[in-house]
Amino acid sequence: MGNLLFRLLTLIFLVAVINPVLVHSEEEKDYLEFYYQDPQPERFVEQMKNWAKDGTLQNPHARPALIAFISQVIRANRELLGDWFVALSGLTPDQKKVLFTGMLYSRTTEADKLLTDTFGEKYEEQKVETDKILELRLDKENTLDMLWGFFYATGSETAVRRLVECFQFANAPDNPEGVAVPKGYKPLYKQLPDFAFRSLCANAERHPRVVEILEKLLKEDKSLSRIEKEGVYDVLSELNPDKYPFVDRSGRSV
Repeated sequence: MGNLLFRLLTLIFLVAVINPVLVHSEEEKDYLEFYYQDPQPERFVEQMKNWAKDGTLQNPHARPALIAFISQVIRANRELLGDWFVALSGLTPDQKKVLFTGMLYSRTTEADKLLTDTFGEKYEEQKVETDKILELRLDKENTLDMLWGFFYATGSETAVRRLVECFQFANAPDNPEGVAVPKGYKPLYKQLPDFAFRSLCANAERHPRVVEILEKLLKEDKSLSRIEKEGVYDVLSELNPDKYPFVDRSGRSV
């Protein structure tokens, strides 16, 4: 039963990683997914209300990417947050969780003041315990979705570089020393290379910016490990096999 549940959760996670905005209409998807190409902060309040109406804010699979996206829109428009906070006061408590968490991750003094006024010392405790999005552990269920939400808002090269780090988990042991891993169980971190490959391919097909970043990393980033370089190359090969001919890595030790 435990293994079946894990496989189901993994499938849900994989769908969310490849396209965390599947639940949106085309217009809404464009606003979120391509925001970095044409920022429109003046539409933010209206969009949040639309996401509240259609259930997106309540969708647990959409929330990680939304939270990261919201955090960066707020960070880039912190002077507007006070007005947005008032305009969105009609959201339900459950819907506000997404807004409040996005505010938390925005790491802005404006958000800090509003959330401290709302939650008091509890917020200060939560703030201390919360890592920055670009520093979240990769082997956590929502991190990859949050990195894509961050990218959609900013076009960040660093977010893509963090995703590329997932390829290093191909070297991780199946059975870490001192950990009792159930028979037949594959830890989430061992699946990260495949998750990263699929999500990078899917997003690169829609975002030339992702291809641009991957090519730059492959050519210029001296910090890439061999396994990361191979992962980046394989993504580019999947997208453009003429420019990046297929390399058979079967049987090669990692």
